[in-house]
Amino acid sequence: MRENALELHGVCKKYSGFALRNVGFTLPRGTVMGLIGENGAGKTTLMKVLFGLETPQTGKVYMDGKEVKILNTLDAIEKGIGMVHQHFMLIPSLTVAENVVRGVEPMKNGLFDFKKAVEMTEEVAKKYNFNIDPMARVSDLSVGQMQKIEIMKVLIKGAKIIIMDEPTAVLTPQETEELFEQLLLLKES
Repeated sequence: MRENALELHGVCKKYSGFALRNVGFTLPRGTVMGLIGENGAGKTTLMKVLFGLETPQTGKVYMDGKEVKILNTLDAIEKGIGMVHQHFMLIPSLTVAENVVRGVEPMKNGLFDFKKAVEMTEEVAKKYNFNIDPMARVSDLSVGQMQKIEIMKVLIKGAKIIIMDEPTAVLTPQETEELFEQLLLLKES
């Protein structure tokens, strides 16, 4: 029996009222899970808890069978959790490679190593079957391509769990289909 990648038990988050009340679920390794619910149901709050943007009042989180505390976003990333936000966090004037390596910038002689950034981006693109030009300016790309860059950003930092907040909200039907195909490929790896 394989261990779950992630488990939540009794997670509560309260603002003026409850956003999350006694939430629990398990995420088996190698699966894709979707959360559905009405606006205000707490989906985004739950994702923020898992990514260290919010701290729950109660509850426990387990990764690979061990209880963990997710202190902040850097801690979540260190634990192998990445998040693709609904509103992309890309710098349009930069290239794909410059955006992908943000936070793990390669340096050479104390300066940003653009050639190495392109190599790193090509490596992650090839490994996960992303067809995207590392030299392209983000401002010239489609929304679907921008989302791929966001996914590559979390993969290059070593994410084993990828949280996506409303990933299809801004996509065309064709881009949505491509995203689902990409998620199946990621699941396999």
